[in-house]
Amino acid sequence: MSKNSTTLRGVRIVLLLCIPLLLLLSNLYLLTTAAFIRYEYGKPRFPPAGSYDAAERLSLAEATLYYLRSNKQADYLMGLQSEGLAVYNAREIKHLVDVKFVLRAAFWAHRICALLCFLAIAFSWRGTQERRGALLAVYQGCLALLVLLITIGVLAYTNFDLFFTAFHRLFFEGDSWLFACSDTLIQLFPVQFWIDATWMLALLAMGECVIVGAAAYALSRHQRGL
Repeated sequence: MSKNSTTLRGVRIVLLLCIPLLLLLSNLYLLTTAAFIRYEYGKPRFPPAGSYDAAERLSLAEATLYYLRSNKQADYLMGLQSEGLAVYNAREIKHLVDVKFVLRAAFWAHRICALLCFLAIAFSWRGTQERRGALLAVYQGCLALLVLLITIGVLAYTNFDLFFTAFHRLFFEGDSWLFACSDTLIQLFPVQFWIDATWMLALLAMGECVIVGAAAYALSRHQRGL
């Protein structure tokens, strides 16, 4: 196998692996916004918080999100108060620190995937066969993600608790993610919030898979005719 063929195969593998991650993780930017929190809180049947009124609940949720997306340290969370009392206990703060680490890793993975995809496509665009191979790799990556999301979606729909537990055990240590209903994290972000966020993430990614995959497949067929 020539060096050029090996390089082109590597380019296709990069696209096959990175395109799914790029599409999936892109939607995290939407779901980690104050607009999404307001959208969820505005739903008529969204679970109310027993410990906070609507205005304070929104304010605390947005402050928590700000911590996750900013360079603030854990002492920012310690400074959040309600009626002169700390909002979060030590266990909740530790979990939010862990969440911030995972979220930052996801955003970095997204940036790296975006760069690798750009370089791979740019490298492949110098010849018809190379372009067609790259486009087919994009199509296959979209198809693989679509199948995976449908499989996970069936699991989440039939047993969301199992899916939720498996996800947290994958990214977090022990039972550090389990909290009482009276804890602030559950008051601000109840299970319904995570169900909605999961479905939103999956549906957006599935729509993107269909659009990007169909476009890549159509363009690859066009390249074959050149």
